[in-house]
Amino acid sequence: MAPLNGTFDVSRLDQQVQIQTNGKKRKNPVDLKECALKELIQYDCQLAGPKEDPRSRVTCKPVLRLFRQCADGLTVETTSWEGVHDQ
Repeated sequence: MAPLNGTFDVSRLDQQVQIQTNGKKRKNPVDLKECALKELIQYDCQLAGPKEDPRSRVTCKPVLRLFRQCADGLTVETTSWEGVHDQ
């Protein structure tokens, strides 16, 4: 698993992808708009009722996640960024 990065505002995503996880600047700049857009659906599931009650129900809601997959193997989650970067 890749190392965790700190948090930053979505408006800085274009700048953040220019820096590798080791802190060095990428040799070839990345333009996220040129990378392939991919999507993933995850599910957020909640138990409605006590665990011990056999009548309790699990309800799940889909959560759409968007990613940009670049030619150099870089994959970046862009869910919050999509539609915001070009305004």
